[in-house]
Amino acid sequence: MNNGNNGEIPVKKAPLGGVNPLLMIILVLLTVFFTYQILGGIIGLIVSGTERDVNYMRLAITFAQYMFILAPVLFLNMLQGNNVKTAFRLRMPVIPVFILAAAGIIVLQPFLQMFMYYQNEIILNMPFGSEYVRKVKEFIDILEKETLKIVTSYSLLEFIVVTFVVAVTPAVCEEFMFRGIILTNFEKITKIWKAFLFTGLIFAVFHFHPFNLIPLILLGFYLAFVTYYSRSIFTAIFVHFLNNLISALAVYVYGREILESSPMSASEHLQLISAGVISFALFILIIIAIIRLFNKSASNV
Repeated sequence: MNNGNNGEIPVKKAPLGGVNPLLMIILVLLTVFFTYQILGGIIGLIVSGTERDVNYMRLAITFAQYMFILAPVLFLNMLQGNNVKTAFRLRMPVIPVFILAAAGIIVLQPFLQMFMYYQNEIILNMPFGSEYVRKVKEFIDILEKETLKIVTSYSLLEFIVVTFVVAVTPAVCEEFMFRGIILTNFEKITKIWKAFLFTGLIFAVFHFHPFNLIPLILLGFYLAFVTYYSRSIFTAIFVHFLNNLISALAVYVYGREILESSPMSASEHLQLISAGVISFALFILIIIAIIRLFNKSASNV
């Protein structure tokens, strides 16, 4: 019997296969906002309100990231009909780029420290709006104190647990979201460097930390950049992990005081600025080296 398609089995269209990529990005953001920020936030409030051991909070955060970020992202990618390996770039990275990408996030740290110090000094001492800014800062400080409880560890075993919670888990879940489905959809509608920037902007806003906005944009941009130029999401996962690990390691080694700013002498200002400028210059050189490696490998194909 002729069914009108020459005997071929009709291919089922994915439910969200025809959705505009920009609308798909908005759908992903709205879905994760509801599942993670609202449902995950409720779970976090319940756990923190019980005054239980901090490990319960760590468990709740880990559960929320995998269940309310990673799971919805994988489900929406399936509904869009994307190939998992292609959409999330699940392939071996270009090793030289992978190594340079990891070096880049390490050398960037002094610049980020310099930027954050002087940014906060400027914002908190502005002649206008300082009262409002200080109230926002006080609110952020309260949230950061709660975060410190989760990050602080008093033994090697506890530090390993903290590393899994604040470094491994966000690196996996957030990268699948931002440098996975979101970056993939941006690539369909805009030039690649704009896709890096837009992904970085959304990544920064997602973290709801106004005082860290510029560093987060830079980090989000860089993670998208190394994903594309290494041809693998595993590069971004490792770089993201490394960035968070550095912060967790600093708290473990030096204690909570490492996060507290204090007045500096003229020589300390000079050291901070010098380290920051050298740090950023090296970071730019690494970016240039990555682009050249990519172009060289592309020309050899």
